[in-house]
Amino acid sequence: MLHYATGGSLPWSLTTVDSAGSVGASTSLAFGPDGQPAISYYDNSNLDLKFARFNGNSWSLTTVDSVDWVGYATSLAFGPDGQPAIAYLDDSNGDLKFARFNGSTWSLTTVDSADYVGYAVSLAFGPDGQPAISYYDDSNLDLKFARFNGTSWSLTTVDSAGDVGTSTSLAFGPDGQPAISYRDFSNSDLKFARYNGSTWILTTVDNEGNVGSDTSLAFGPDGQPAISYYDDSNLDLKFARFNGTSNSWSLTTVDSAGSVGRNTSLTFGSDGQPAISYRDFSNDDLKFARFNGNSWSLTTVDSAGSVGRHTSLAFGPDGQPAISYFDDSNGDLKFARMGICTPGP
Repeated sequence: MLHYATGGSLPWSLTTVDSAGSVGASTSLAFGPDGQPAISYYDNSNLDLKFARFNGNSWSLTTVDSVDWVGYATSLAFGPDGQPAIAYLDDSNGDLKFARFNGSTWSLTTVDSADYVGYAVSLAFGPDGQPAISYYDDSNLDLKFARFNGTSWSLTTVDSAGDVGTSTSLAFGPDGQPAISYRDFSNSDLKFARYNGSTWILTTVDNEGNVGSDTSLAFGPDGQPAISYYDDSNLDLKFARFNGTSNSWSLTTVDSAGSVGRNTSLTFGSDGQPAISYRDFSNDDLKFARFNGNSWSLTTVDSAGSVGRHTSLAFGPDGQPAISYFDDSNGDLKFARMGICTPGP
């Protein structure tokens, strides 16, 4: 079923992608080299990892892993071969897993099985074309990082000072090195880790109250990192940006109308400006914030029932934003795209 929501210069088209049972938690959205969107997500009814891909006319739905309880935390990215890959949690065994499509079948690999690991995963491909994953080690309360070298996975503990590493987000900077935004649960702070080629440099970005939940990291066209996140103390959506010059972070409150800012997803548009999808918890709505160079414009994308959890934002090749998200009221996976009408499955 398709609906419309107005906001920005173009309307948003809203599509239900999967409605078979309770599906659509832990969504992760990416555009493939064919210019079409794809989504990894969790099937709560069957406890499976699923994958949806649009072919230009309809959505094809695939169960990627159905062994026990898998897929609650997912992160999707396309490799340099043009094929999708997914990092996810195997909740039954407490393992971090990785699925990669070769054009015909999915290969499934256990990346880390030491104790209980794999919650809050984030996947990205490095400039070497190999996958890397940031994730939370629930057993040891640490931030960890896994990187594939073409043959095997190397596992590193990035931060182990207290309970750290929940809500991780991984991205590679213009220097080709990985960086991670994450929450320091022990101190209720937003932290940032960046690799310099030999060691990880750890920085506290925001320690004003209880902050750092639901982080999302992206690098801007200026080559500097930016992070969207939730301020638990004030119930606000916040945005941090590194200025690169004075070696400091600027902190901005983007939305403070009620309890807003959960489930954030940050990316930069073709105009070079940041945009964020997030949940308005007070109204149970999906919202979208976009910076125009001077101020943030805020739009309600979907307000039909309780929606907006597990948002994931990406820009399509047409330069318009798209968001995957969970419809709590109906237990469905939904997809919103600005300016383009897409049919259902």
